[in-house]
Amino acid sequence: MNQPLPRRTALRAAAVLVVGSVGVTTSACTSDGSGDGRPDDGGVDGDADDRSTSLVVAADQRAGVVDVQASPHEQSLAASRALLDSAGVVVVASADTDVAAAAELAATHALPVLVAGPGLAAELDRLGVDTVVQVGAGEPEDVDASPGLVVVDGSDAAAVASLAGLPAHPKAHGAVVLLQPGGDLPPAVAATADAAGADRITVQHGDVRATPDAVGPVRAGTGPILALGSDLGPTEQVAQRVRTVRRASELPGGGFLPFPGRRMIALYGHPQTKALGMLGEQRPEQAVRRARALAKEYSALSREPVIPAFELIASVASQAAGDDGSYSRRTPIEVLLPWVEAAEEAGIYVVIDLQPGRTDFLTQAKFYEPLLRRPFVGLALDPEWRLEPDQKHLRQIGSVGVDEVNRVGSWLAALVREHDLPAKVLTLHQFRPSMITDRERLDTTLDEIQWLVHADGQGRQGDKQSTWKRLRRDLPDGVWLGWKNFEDEDLPMLTPEQTMAQVSPTPWFISYQ
Repeated sequence: MNQPLPRRTALRAAAVLVVGSVGVTTSACTSDGSGDGRPDDGGVDGDADDRSTSLVVAADQRAGVVDVQASPHEQSLAASRALLDSAGVVVVASADTDVAAAAELAATHALPVLVAGPGLAAELDRLGVDTVVQVGAGEPEDVDASPGLVVVDGSDAAAVASLAGLPAHPKAHGAVVLLQPGGDLPPAVAATADAAGADRITVQHGDVRATPDAVGPVRAGTGPILALGSDLGPTEQVAQRVRTVRRASELPGGGFLPFPGRRMIALYGHPQTKALGMLGEQRPEQAVRRARALAKEYSALSREPVIPAFELIASVASQAAGDDGSYSRRTPIEVLLPWVEAAEEAGIYVVIDLQPGRTDFLTQAKFYEPLLRRPFVGLALDPEWRLEPDQKHLRQIGSVGVDEVNRVGSWLAALVREHDLPAKVLTLHQFRPSMITDRERLDTTLDEIQWLVHADGQGRQGDKQSTWKRLRRDLPDGVWLGWKNFEDEDLPMLTPEQTMAQVSPTPWFISYQ
């Protein structure tokens, strides 16, 4: 009975198998960018040449999500369903105790491994298996009940030796296994992953978006992605992060997370006036050169890469109510666009700043959605200029409640998902705690944005340091820090060397006004 007729081992296209401390889930990401971009219960796009192929996380017969505490049987089925479309020869462990021996044998011949149990016969049939190499003393009923199978005894040295004469199984390209630091694959999963020719990559900081070594392999193919380890996050989050790496444009300097992969040095201002900051003191092309020169001064002072940035005031606080009574003048998008395009061409990050007056931040953010759809453009909220219905600028210092801020964050995160963008910086300008009420409830769970509290005070350095210390008090975890140097108002303005040495912790976003 030792006459195997091997079939080609085919790699499962565009699946995501998450092996971690998560429950079994059924979900998938749409391939056309429709909806909110979160996983749903769709299927697999089978076009291997289409890099927009859906990423699937599903608990059905075609792909799987399994807890690391699940049985080897369940793990082996999940790996097979996720990775393989077909396999002519499969090693079957008769019991959980036989998995290590089965995996060792499978590794010798680059074969996948399954473990006996419910659903084995169905999986063998789905794969179109011709030959089963059985390891262990037991006799799996599912194998015996499958007509047409050639069963090879794994303990029969001569029978096993004959496997060496089988045609080599071609390894499919594009499969990637993502491991948390210190993690490893269960033996059965490892054997099946190796049979598929999967690359193994250790994920930095638990986030594939922050792992440079993963970018090339994940973007290069449309093969399945296996993620092992609870530190990599919930199933849907892992799937979305992989989708981002596959589809999104990389940020200036590379990668998909603004921080900690870079430090930004920005010119701040409005493109139509010199009065509101350094940015408006020249045309876009000259501003590019000036921002680059300023960033270069910081390069030797920073362990992280330094990139230049623009912070463009998009809506300007106004003393006049205007036609809409908002006390805020929206700069037309066509005025801002040349600056955004010049920055993109030069590899400069852009943050557009909102001073909404009596309008809420979300309304104004939606007005600038065409700009925020661009991968290099983040957002800044300036509560100093957020007025109550009976307030006017310069009579009161404005403020905003955290619920309004969180609504902007949720909307921006959904925009990132929908348009397959890298994570965005969402800056909160602040120089008094009262400017953002209930800040401790800031929603830092949003995976698609990075909050940054920007110390916006001016004056004597002692006062600025006091403000810096006060703003950091009770700062929610996961919030980054920014600092502003005022050319005319600071007494004195810090040099780059002083900024890096005296402002502690070192800010990640440093702007000049």
